[in-house]
Amino acid sequence: MDIQAPDNSTDSNMTLKPGSWMASNAEQLFQRSLVDSLREGVVMVDRFMKVTMWNRAAESMTGIRGTGMLNQRWLPSLIDLKDRYDKSIPDKLCPVTECVRRAEQVKLAATVTGPGGRQIAIDLQAVPVIGHDRTIHGAVVIFHDLSSQLDLEQQVLTLYAHATRDQLTGVSNRAHFERSMEARIREFQSKGTTCSIIVADIDFFKKVNDDFGHHVGDHALMSFAKILQQSVRVHDLVARYGGEEFVIICPDCNVDSAVQRAEGIREALAGQPISVLNGRCITASFGVTEFQPDDSAISAFVRADKALLVSKDNGRNQVQSLQTIKVEDASGDVAVVNDASRETGWRKLKGTVLRVVEGDTSAPIDVLVEKIKGFVSDNKAEIVFAEPNHVRIKVSKPSGVKLRRTFDRHTPLLIDLECRTRICPETRREKDTLLRISVRTVHLRDRRHKELGQRVGVVLRDLVEHLGIGCVVTEPHNSE
Repeated sequence: MDIQAPDNSTDSNMTLKPGSWMASNAEQLFQRSLVDSLREGVVMVDRFMKVTMWNRAAESMTGIRGTGMLNQRWLPSLIDLKDRYDKSIPDKLCPVTECVRRAEQVKLAATVTGPGGRQIAIDLQAVPVIGHDRTIHGAVVIFHDLSSQLDLEQQVLTLYAHATRDQLTGVSNRAHFERSMEARIREFQSKGTTCSIIVADIDFFKKVNDDFGHHVGDHALMSFAKILQQSVRVHDLVARYGGEEFVIICPDCNVDSAVQRAEGIREALAGQPISVLNGRCITASFGVTEFQPDDSAISAFVRADKALLVSKDNGRNQVQSLQTIKVEDASGDVAVVNDASRETGWRKLKGTVLRVVEGDTSAPIDVLVEKIKGFVSDNKAEIVFAEPNHVRIKVSKPSGVKLRRTFDRHTPLLIDLECRTRICPETRREKDTLLRISVRTVHLRDRRHKELGQRVGVVLRDLVEHLGIGCVVTEPHNSE
């Protein structure tokens, strides 16, 4: 439908006070009421670029009263019109003039200066008014206020930042890290992409808090986080796991490259004086590992965290990696082995031990007991023997194992879990708990069952994840 512009030469009512159109007929009165009720700013100009209407929304956006604009020549400078790059639009390049001259609609992302000098983002749309005889009568200019939309977008971004960022250091928080780890594990398993993880922990951080105060400790955490962010690639993820412990997910990065990256971060931190520490430097220990085919998000993190503990035990301010090696065990299945040393003195078990897992944890014994109960419940297992440092579990049908044929049977397994408390020599206090998990068959004839290796592996991985321990799988050797 063509829009007919009023003709100022014949209708003196066009220059009346804004907000009340004393129209010559009811139709014009209805049109004026409609235009004034709109949220968009609406301005009408004739073919000579003189303003013939300026609605209430235009007054609100620009802070300019309509009485001062009616019959004035329309110019971008009147409302301080700027483009999206905050560059003023010259009067000689007026988009409304171009609309009337070319008889074409013009759209522009722009800003205007509102009341109090506030910049308001708008979409400006100029539509030519064309008569039935194709004569150009002027244009209708519409200002669509984007500030509320931008405010909403900013609120969404703020909420997202609160949900994913650590408020002190600005890096990702633990929840975002755990979601990212799950996503990377799924990508690794589906596409076979390489990915490594670095776990870092500031050395003697408690002493920093004790000697200088927690506010200085916060500055040390922020300094460390800044160095981490400056040392990684764009698609790496840096997160604060908790306290003074940070993690880095490194996609498309093997363990050797991750170790080099961690070493670079370690050197940068050790050589960076911190003003709030009176110019002293802090150091950190690092643990590195690469995703393995059987990894879950938990097992990969636990292995990296175990490598971090090795760095701590070896004197701190160093990088250690814990990388698995595949070997064939006695059952013909693939076992995972590393070179970490373990204490001896475990009891000997009767029968053939198929697989042995040794590990340690800082979790209290009562917490371990609850985790063992969870494993027993999930696998519908039974505890056949228990004493303070030793529990024996019978697993008849482990969860996660599927039989190849419907008439195959599950091979019952016996799991012996022993624990020892390790004492710190300096403080003479309990340091952590050493664990040893041994897997045997209930009956000797089951040792050659075809599915045995798979079932042992599934049961062990499930139990290790329940306990949350860093572990070493050794070759079976404790037989009588």
